[in-house]
This record gives sequence, structure tokens and C-alpha cells, in this order.
Amino acid sequence: MILNFQNVTYQIPNGQVIYQNLNLKFFKGDFFGVLGKNGAGKSTLIEMVMGLRKLKSGKITAFNEDVTNSSRHQKNKIFVVTHDMNIPGYIVVKDLLEYYQFFYPNYSKEIEKQLLELFDIDPKKKFGGLSTGQKIKALLCAAFASRSELYLFDEVTAVLDPKSRRNFFQFLRQFRVYHSCSMLLATNISEDLENSVDKVIFITDEHKVVIRDIDQIDSLFEEDISA
Repeated sequence: MILNFQNVTYQIPNGQVIYQNLNLKFFKGDFFGVLGKNGAGKSTLIEMVMGLRKLKSGKITAFNEDVTNSSRHQKNKIFVVTHDMNIPGYIVVKDLLEYYQFFYPNYSKEIEKQLLELFDIDPKKKFGGLSTGQKIKALLCAAFASRSELYLFDEVTAVLDPKSRRNFFQFLRQFRVYHSCSMLLATNISEDLENSVDKVIFITDEHKVVIRDIDQIDSLFEEDISA
């Protein structure tokens, strides 16, 4: 099992309960989209998997290790790309990629080179000199090159131009065929998930979680799931 949410309840500090008694299981090869309106809790879900949110109760394990355990051994099986990653601007892209290569034993320079060309990223540029979309593309180069077993993508496609979004999803579908991995892709753009994921984790306005097949995606925002 890749991920296991066991009776997870999360409450915003001094605020409302976002998830209550949440139970979810993810297995090898699962590609799930995380969909919901702004503020529904998509990023919170990803951050809980990252171990960045203190749960009110319950437990989340990744590769059978508690995600809150900072000394766990399976960290290099997970790659995270979020829209607000804090990367020092003085770092050269080439050096950033070498940094990731150090931590991921299955890192592929061949895939890195392919993605740099696909996304038209100059590895000699400083990270701070890149646009928001270019920064995400540079991190996606590292992500796929790492050949991780679990990918967590949080709101990364919204800042990509149409061509880059198309290239990302085309590459993702090809990558999945040749590399055994799992993925959670959080977005509020339902079109991003079509032909890319198997199922959708939909977070309602009441922060309830339902899982739907991808062919039901068009009706998710219209149906009254909470009823």
C-alpha cells in the first residue's frame, strides 16, 4: 500500500474541522485527481500527506511509515511539487537539479535532459530569474527525472501556459506507461484530470470526501453530493 488514511480528523488551528474520520487507501499505480473549489481543502490534503499538518486524530502512513516521522526511511520514494515551494533565488537550475539527484537514487539524467528541452528551460539560469511558470517547469524536470514512486502535485498546472500544460499531461501519460508510480494531482481545473487520472477525490463545500470515476467528472460541481 502506498498511502493509508486511518480515521483522520484535521482541524484548522483555532478554526473549523476540515476532515473528519477520513479513510482512504492508495495502491501502487493509482492516479488520483484531487478536485474542489478554492478553499475546499485540496492543498491541506497534500500537506497532510507531507506531514506538515498536525492531525487532531487518526494517522496517515506512506509506504507503511507514519508521515509525521521525520526520520522515516522512505522519503526518497516521494516527490512533491507545489505552487508555493520556497527555493532560494540565487540557486542555478543546474545546481538545483544536481541537489535532487543526490537524494533520489533512481534519478535519470536522460529524463532530465528530455524535460529541459520539452519545457525550454535553460539550466544555466538562476531560479530567481525564472517566471512562476518556468519555476514550476524546472521542478517538474526534477520530479520526473527522480523516478519516484509517489508524486504529489499541488496546483501546479494553473500557472503553466497552454502549450506547457499540454506537454506536461502528454509526458505524464507516457511516463506512466514506462515507470511504475502513483500520483495525487490537486487542482480546481477539472479539464486537467481528463485522460490523465483514473479516479477523482472530490472535496465538497462541506469538506466531505467522495471518490468518483473519471467519466463522472463533468457532473461533480453540479450534483448535491452532500445531500
